[in-house]
Amino acid sequence: MYEDYLSKALSCIITAKQALNNYETMKIRDMKNIAAYNMQQSIEYLIKYKIYNSGNYTKKSQIYDHNIDRMIKKYCDPFGIQVPVKLRKNANIYTLWEAESRYDSDFSVRIDTLYATICIVEEWLIETKPYYRRKLDQVNKKLGVNP
Repeated sequence: MYEDYLSKALSCIITAKQALNNYETMKIRDMKNIAAYNMQQSIEYLIKYKIYNSGNYTKKSQIYDHNIDRMIKKYCDPFGIQVPVKLRKNANIYTLWEAESRYDSDFSVRIDTLYATICIVEEWLIETKPYYRRKLDQVNKKLGVNP
């Protein structure tokens, strides 16, 4: 159920990697913002996938919240869903990426922070569904990046 959320998370990771690849080549700062937005989205999709498939979410409606910290506290913690420590610790920062990366002209995320976030989210996606390791390996090979 909600398998498409994992596909969406993967797509966001790929888009973030492509954006960073473009940033490294062209040094257009907004490419980092595109990566930040997509990483926030990938985290959100993974969290929602885990919530919906936990067996504890019984509402008929979907969650329309984008606040990662709030979703962790409201759903993940009570449902016993494990969230990687660094994602949990930086949840408020990732939440800001959703809007700030698109609307604040002065917004910028350090490139090492983006790469570190990608690694954490990739590991979490693979832990969730090992099938995605092969997909990510293919993407990394095509982009010429290390996992």
